[in-house]
Amino acid sequence: MRRAAGVSILLALILLLGVQIGQAQDQCGLVTQIAFPVDRAVFQLVQDFGTASPRHQGRYHTGEDYYAGRGVSFGLPVYAIAAGRVTYSAPDGWGRDGGVIIIEHSFPDGSVYYSQYGHIRQTETVLFPERYTCVTPGQRIATIGDARPAPHLHFEIRSSGPDVPGAGYTWEDPTTVGYLQPSQFVLDWQTWLTPIHRWHWLAPNGTRPTSPPFVLPDNSLIVLEGSRVRGLTPDGRVLWRTNLELPPLALSDLDGRALLTFSSGAMQIIDADGTLGERWETGAALESIVLQSGGWLIARTADGALAAFTPDRRALAWRIESVPPILRAHAAPNVLGFVTDAFALISVSPDGRRLDAAQVAEPAFMTTAPDGGLLVYAQDSFWNIDSTGKWSRSPEPAPPGGGPDSAYWIAPDTGVRAFWTGGTTRLLQSLDAAGNPRWGGTLPFVEGRGHLVGYGNVLLLMTDHGFIVALRAEDGAICGQTRIYGDSRARLWHALGADGVLRIALAGQIIGLDWRALIGPCA
Repeated sequence: MRRAAGVSILLALILLLGVQIGQAQDQCGLVTQIAFPVDRAVFQLVQDFGTASPRHQGRYHTGEDYYAGRGVSFGLPVYAIAAGRVTYSAPDGWGRDGGVIIIEHSFPDGSVYYSQYGHIRQTETVLFPERYTCVTPGQRIATIGDARPAPHLHFEIRSSGPDVPGAGYTWEDPTTVGYLQPSQFVLDWQTWLTPIHRWHWLAPNGTRPTSPPFVLPDNSLIVLEGSRVRGLTPDGRVLWRTNLELPPLALSDLDGRALLTFSSGAMQIIDADGTLGERWETGAALESIVLQSGGWLIARTADGALAAFTPDRRALAWRIESVPPILRAHAAPNVLGFVTDAFALISVSPDGRRLDAAQVAEPAFMTTAPDGGLLVYAQDSFWNIDSTGKWSRSPEPAPPGGGPDSAYWIAPDTGVRAFWTGGTTRLLQSLDAAGNPRWGGTLPFVEGRGHLVGYGNVLLLMTDHGFIVALRAEDGAICGQTRIYGDSRARLWHALGADGVLRIALAGQIIGLDWRALIGPCA
C-alpha cells in the first residue's frame, strides 16, 4: 500500500511539474508575428550561418552577423524578434565582446525555439530585460555594442540551450547540433504564421532536394533528397521513405511514372508507394542533369559531353562532345538552347546537331518564341534563334536588363507578354500582342532570379530568393505577396494543383500555399 501511494504521489508530482513547465513556456504568449532583430534596410549580413571562420581556426559560425557600416552600427537598436520569455540576460555574457540575451519562443505548432543576441550592450535608457520576464514582438531590448573586429550583432536561432550563450562557433556542422539558419527561420515563419500557409515540409539538417519533386495524380509528391526518396501526402506529411544504393541525380516523368536517374547512367522506376521497380543500364556515366522538359531528358556526361536520352530512356539519342558545364537550358519546339558557365549560348537542333555558339555578356534568359524558335532576352534586347541557329534581333522593345535575374512570359492564347528585368532596375512590364505597352512599374523589394507564369487573370512572379508576388494581369496591380527563404543557390519549382494549393519547392522546403488566399481580391 505504501509503495502504491508513493507511486501515486510521484505521478502527481510529474504531472504537476509538466503543467508548470508548459505554463512557463506559454506564459508570455504564443508567437503570432516575427521579424528580424535589426532594421534590414540599414544592416547588412556580413557573415553567414555555417561559414568557416579563419579567425576561429576554421570553426563554423553558429549564427548570422549584421553590420551597418563603419561608424554607424554602434548604439543602434536591437529588437526582440517575437513574443517570448527571457531565459538569459547578461551585460557581460561574452566579456570583452559584450552582452548576451536569450529569449524562448513558443510557436502555435507546439515547437519551442530560442533566439540569441550577442555583442550587445545596455544603456541608461535601454536596460537588458530581466531573466524570466516577457518581451513583446519588436520590443527594444539592447543596442549594438563595441565588439571585435567591429560593432555588429551576432544573431542565433537554436532548439536548445536556453541559458548557455555558447561560443558563437563550433567544430561540428551547426545544423547537426541544434542550430538553425536564422534568416531561413524568420522568413519562413513570417509566411507560416499567415492564412496563406497550408503546410510545409523541410528537408532534414539543412539538406536540399536534388531534383524537382514528382507530382502524382492525387497531388502527393515523390521527393529526391540526398540518397533517399520520400513520399509526401498532398498536405506535406511523410508517407514513406526509401534509401538508394546508387548516387541519384534526378527524378523525371516516364509515361506518368516516376523515374530515377543515377550518376552511373542507370535508370529505375519508383512506384507511388516507394517500391523500387524495373532498373536498366544505359552505359553513360553522368555528371549532371541539365534539362528536363516535356519528353526531354538531357545530361552532361562524366567526360564532358552533352547527351540526350531516347523517349523510353533506354539509350542515348544523340551526343555532342566537349560541352562546358551548363548554367541554363531551354527546350523550344524547333531549337534547344544551353548557356555555359563561360556565357556561351549553344543552340542545338532537336536531332542533336550543334547549330551555333555565340558569346553573351551574362547567363541570358531563354524562352519559346511564338514561331517555335528560341527567344533570348540578353543585353537589353530580344533575339530570335531559328531552327538553323540564325540570330535576328526582335523588333519588340525591351527594357534595360536581360541579365541572369530576368524572366519572360507569353500568354499562349492572346500573345500578351510580360517581362521582368531583375538586377538593379527590377522592372516588370507588360505588352500586348502587337508590342504596345500595357502597364509597367518597378518592384524594388523583389530580388533574385525571376520566374513568370500566368494563371487566368493572375500573373505570378517568383524568384530564387523566395519572393512570391501575384499581380492582376490586366493592369499589374498587386493582388498578394509573401516571402519564404531562398538564395542564389536555390532551384525553384512550382505547381498549382486542382485542389487550390500552390506547391513550391525552394532551398530545402516544399510549401503548400492557399491560392485563393494568396491572390486575395483577384480571386
